[in-house]
Amino acid sequence: MSRRSLYRRLSLFVSSRARRGQSLVEFTVLLPVLLIMISGLIEFGFMLNYYLDLIDAAREATRWAASDDPVHDVSGTWVDPNPSFYSEVQDVALDSINIGSGGQISLDPATDDVIISSFPVSGGTITTRYPGGSCAGTGYPLYGNDASAFTCAEVQALLDPSAPNTGIVMVEIYYDYHMLLGLPWITAFVPDPVTLYAYTMMPNPNVEPTPTP
Repeated sequence: MSRRSLYRRLSLFVSSRARRGQSLVEFTVLLPVLLIMISGLIEFGFMLNYYLDLIDAAREATRWAASDDPVHDVSGTWVDPNPSFYSEVQDVALDSINIGSGGQISLDPATDDVIISSFPVSGGTITTRYPGGSCAGTGYPLYGNDASAFTCAEVQALLDPSAPNTGIVMVEIYYDYHMLLGLPWITAFVPDPVTLYAYTMMPNPNVEPTPTP
C-alpha cells in the first residue's frame, strides 16, 4: 500500500469519527427540546380527549333536555324551576361524562358545574330565560360554582332571525382539567388547572312562546 493511499484512508477514518461525534453532540443538544415537545403533545392530547368527552356529554344531556319540559310538571301545571327536569338533565350529563370518559372524568362539586337554561324565542327574539323568567338570570347550576357564559343577547345572536317561534334549551359544562403530567416546563406557560368549557343548544317546543289570542 502506498503512503498516499494510507493517508487517504486515515483521513477518511478521522473524518467519519468526527461526523459521528458531531451528530452525537447535536443529538445531545436537541434531546431536551424533543422531550419538551413530546411531553407537551402528550399533555395536550390528554386535555383534548377530556374536552371531546365533555362536548359529547353536553350533547347527550341536551338531547335529553330537548324532549322534556322545563316549565311544567307531569300534570301540566306551570312550575319554574321544574326540579325534576333539571335534576334529570344533570344526572344524564354526569352519567355521560363518567361513561364517555371511562371513569376518568369526575366533576368536582367544589370547582366544576353543569348549567342548564331554556329560552322562548318569538320572531327571532328571545323573550326571557328560564329558570327565573328573566333575561337577568344566569341559568340553573348543579353546584353553584359557575354561571352561564351566555346572555340572552348572545344566544339570540346565534339564532336565525327568520326562524319560526320555538324554544331553546342549553346545557353548559365547566370542568377544571388538572394536568396529568404537570411538568414544570408546561405549567410555567399554561395554568394548572385549565378550565374546559363545553356547551350545546337544541330546540325544545315545550318552552315555545304561547300565541296571543
